[in-house]
Amino acid sequence: QAPAPVAHEMAHGVLVPCSGRFARCGLLVTFWTVVFLLSTEMNFQQPTAVTEQPSVEDVESTSTTSTTTVNTSNTTTFLPPLTAAFTKVPRGVAVCIAGNLRTFTVPVVFSQIRPFHEKLWGSKVSFFLYGTLAGAGPKNQTNHNLPAINESNQTALNIAVTLLRPETVELVTNAEDVTEENLAQYVLHQECFRNIQFIESVDGVEAFFENRVRFLRGLNQLAHVISSLEMMMRFEQTRGRRFKVVILTRPDLRYDVNRSDHDWFRDVAWVPEWTSNGNVALQMDHWVAMPRALAERFYLLGKVLSCSPSDKCCRKIDRSESLWEYLTGAVHGNFGQCSCSNITTPYKKAKVAKIQRTKPTK
Repeated sequence: QAPAPVAHEMAHGVLVPCSGRFARCGLLVTFWTVVFLLSTEMNFQQPTAVTEQPSVEDVESTSTTSTTTVNTSNTTTFLPPLTAAFTKVPRGVAVCIAGNLRTFTVPVVFSQIRPFHEKLWGSKVSFFLYGTLAGAGPKNQTNHNLPAINESNQTALNIAVTLLRPETVELVTNAEDVTEENLAQYVLHQECFRNIQFIESVDGVEAFFENRVRFLRGLNQLAHVISSLEMMMRFEQTRGRRFKVVILTRPDLRYDVNRSDHDWFRDVAWVPEWTSNGNVALQMDHWVAMPRALAERFYLLGKVLSCSPSDKCCRKIDRSESLWEYLTGAVHGNFGQCSCSNITTPYKKAKVAKIQRTKPTK
C-alpha cells in the first residue's frame, strides 16, 4: 500500500503540515492529483479541536501557484477579500457542486454532468466539487424521511471524479459542519429563526426551519456551498481572472443531455443569454446560474448569517428556498415569495435535471 500523502494547510500564504492522518481534512486538490488521492486509503478521523476562524480582513494570500491545500478543522479557511483587484476581463463558467455525494457515483449521474454543461455553455466550463461522504439523515417531514446515503466505494469515486475532471475537489467525511454547539459561528441572531412566518407549513404545523434538525440541515447545505465557492475563488486568485457566470448545484442530479431539440430550447437553451444580462436561472435551490457579482453577494451574506431583528428578513426565512431568496433576491421555491431580501433579481425557472434519489441494487 502506498504511504498516505502529506496534507497541508494554507495559512497566510504559507503551507504548514496538517495534524493527524487526514485529520478531518477536506482533500482540496487539483484534478491531476485527485486520482492518486482517491486511490490512497481514505482513513479520515475527526478533529480533536476546532480552531477559531479568522476574519476576512485577517487573511492575505500571497500564493500564485496551484497547490494541494486542506483544512484541519470543521471551520473553513477564509479566502482573501473579494475586493481584490483583477485586471483580466471575467470569462468562463464555474460550476460549483456541493453537498452530500449520495448518488454521485451512479453512472447516469456523474457521466452526464460535464456533457450537459458543456452542451449548454461550450468548452469554457470549470468544475469544483465539494462533497461529503456521509449523507444527511431524515428531514423529520412526512413523505420526506429518506435514509442517509453514505459513500464508501473508493473505486466508484475514482471513476466518477476522473470523468468529471474538476479543477479542484474536496471530499470530507462529516456532513455536519454546523451543530448546536457551534451555531453561533454561523448565525448571529438566532432569534430571527424562531417563531418563523411561513409561506407553507410542514405537515400543517410549522415552518420548515422551525424544527431544529431541519434548520441545521439547511445551514449545512449552505456551508457546503460556501466551501465550494471558496474553492472557486482560490482558483480565480491563481489564474488572475474571475469567472463570468457561477452555477451552484448539488452532486446527485441526473441530467438529460439527449432530450429533444424542442425540449432543450424550451428548458435550458436560453440560460446563457439570460444570465449574461445579469439575471438568474434556477431550478429551485437544486441548480442556480447567476452572474459572478451575485455569487459574491451570496458568499458574503451566506458565510455568516447576520439577519437581525431590525431587518426585513427576520422571522421570514422559513426554509432553504427562502434562504436562497434572501441571498440572491430571486424566488427559488414553488411556495411563493418570502419577501426577505433587500434586493430583487429577475429570474426564470429552468428545467435542468432530476434528483437521483436511490442507488441501483446489485
